[in-house]
Amino acid sequence: MMKNIFYILLLVFISQCKPKEDITITQFPGKPEVPSSIKKTHATLLEQIHKMTLYKDSSGRVAIKLEGMMEHHFKEEEDFILPPLGLLPLLANDQIPEQSKEIIHLSEKVKSQLNHMSAEHQLIKAYLEELKQASNIENLPEIIEFENEVFKHATSEEEVFFPVSILIGEYVKLKSVIKP
Repeated sequence: MMKNIFYILLLVFISQCKPKEDITITQFPGKPEVPSSIKKTHATLLEQIHKMTLYKDSSGRVAIKLEGMMEHHFKEEEDFILPPLGLLPLLANDQIPEQSKEIIHLSEKVKSQLNHMSAEHQLIKAYLEELKQASNIENLPEIIEFENEVFKHATSEEEVFFPVSILIGEYVKLKSVIKP
């Protein structure tokens, strides 16, 4: 019961982190693609958690909540945080995208949503902890392995992907100003 209250409070907090006027996702022609390696990782993690939702025990019930949270979180990341990373090959060749203003806007959105995304990571970690506890009861070692994979992925996002997405916007902004 206390866990449910904690999750409800955390969800209320997360919803408050997101400014109401900034709920829409920027859409524009030629929006860069999320790098395929990241999309593949997201798909693999969702496939793994989906298999766990089929367990007919306490870990299956927790996996259902975790799957919903992960689907929501990955969609947000793929909508506005990760697309700028698809520009890295273009930028490495010293080319600036035509939609510079839109890329800069996405980058600003990433900055404004870092607390929200971190809060979602904390909620995912809480669900993982609950799943791990259930797996100890049910003796399901694949859940421990899954938790480690999700933790490594979240760490990569927080330490590399999110900051690089912001830097891409700053770089494009700088290059747009300097452009002859």
